[in-house]
Amino acid sequence: MIRLNFLSGFMFGLFFWSVSIFWIFDAINYYGAGNILSFFITVLLICYLSIYIGVFCKSITYFRNSKITILLLPSIFYILEWVRSWMISGFPWLNLGIIVEPFWGFLPYVGASGTSFFVIVLLCLLSYSFLSKKDNGNKTILKRTISLAAACLIFFIGSINHKDDNLIDGEINIGIVQPIDNDISLLKNVTNAMKKADVVLWPEAVGWFDNKDFKDQEIKPIVLGGFFIKEEGKVFTSMINLQTKERYDKKNLVPFGEFQPFGKMLSSINEFFNISNSNITPGLSNQKRITVASYPFAGLICWELSFNNTFTNRVKDSGIIFHISNDSWYGDKMPSQHLKHARARAVESQKWVIRSTTNGLSQIISPFGDSSEIIPRGQFGSLLQYNVPIKMKNTIYVKYGDLPLLIVSFLTLIFGFFEKRRHEV
Repeated sequence: MIRLNFLSGFMFGLFFWSVSIFWIFDAINYYGAGNILSFFITVLLICYLSIYIGVFCKSITYFRNSKITILLLPSIFYILEWVRSWMISGFPWLNLGIIVEPFWGFLPYVGASGTSFFVIVLLCLLSYSFLSKKDNGNKTILKRTISLAAACLIFFIGSINHKDDNLIDGEINIGIVQPIDNDISLLKNVTNAMKKADVVLWPEAVGWFDNKDFKDQEIKPIVLGGFFIKEEGKVFTSMINLQTKERYDKKNLVPFGEFQPFGKMLSSINEFFNISNSNITPGLSNQKRITVASYPFAGLICWELSFNNTFTNRVKDSGIIFHISNDSWYGDKMPSQHLKHARARAVESQKWVIRSTTNGLSQIISPFGDSSEIIPRGQFGSLLQYNVPIKMKNTIYVKYGDLPLLIVSFLTLIFGFFEKRRHEV
């Protein structure tokens, strides 16, 4: 097994995260923090995320003599991704299972983090097959061949595109709008032009919700849109059905942009550096299931799409997924990453994902690859998709989430520690 240490993993993490998420700088700077402070906070976040890769690389060397390395290292990687998803409000972005698209065949069964698990299993098997040294003749050609065959099997399973069109519970015509500017009058006009649409999706945060602005006769199709709403002195950012006034409230808020993770402790510092002190109230973990065109749907706002627990809670027993976002303040690279997360969630749930953003990238996403065209970034546009399937059946992952593999991973890690201690005594 390759000998690595924390520093080598940390340095690789610095490179990977710097290339992948430097758009964080644009997001922080958007709120007026200034170039210097925005750069400092971005570097701090990159260093924090790199620690996880450093810990994993250290564990490769620490457990190099374990008899269960092929299961132990994937378990450690899985646990680290899980911790990253909730520590300090969570940053579950670009999990390995999201990045490695050829393995998306695992998504309906074990989700994005579980797919990461099997990617690491594959790498361990390949490492054993080609890089391990002989140890007194114990590592035979047969064992290496079996490892290589197992690696090929994992790759084959991961590449399977699952498709079951026999479980469709209905069909609806859906439109999406990418308005560039959140002009309510423009949105109404574009929506009414899509006369054959049953439902039209508007992006996140098109304005403050006022029931007086939306009379039933003004908009013909059912509209789902993102609004700020004030209720009992609290402010929520929500996805609202303009016909029934039912809504989903955003649960996973953006740190510093939508809430202050340290409460009022940093309010004076924020005022000095001109950082927004906005304090939006997070939605509940379990929210009432709401419907559109007589079908229950899952509503996800912005980056809460990437939080596994939020995703499975909302999507379970729903027929379709609506995702709204405003990616205009994240720079040019983030929207393509966000769209990839949405595509992965479609495969994971085997349900269509309808995605509308303010200025890109918007798309009606099929879990089977036959998606609509993408409305490019910075371009006004709308799309109408006919006969979008409604699928109520839940995949194994949507039913059970991360818990089963998380239990297996912790038990494997505990066994690994006991095994190492027994050999050291």
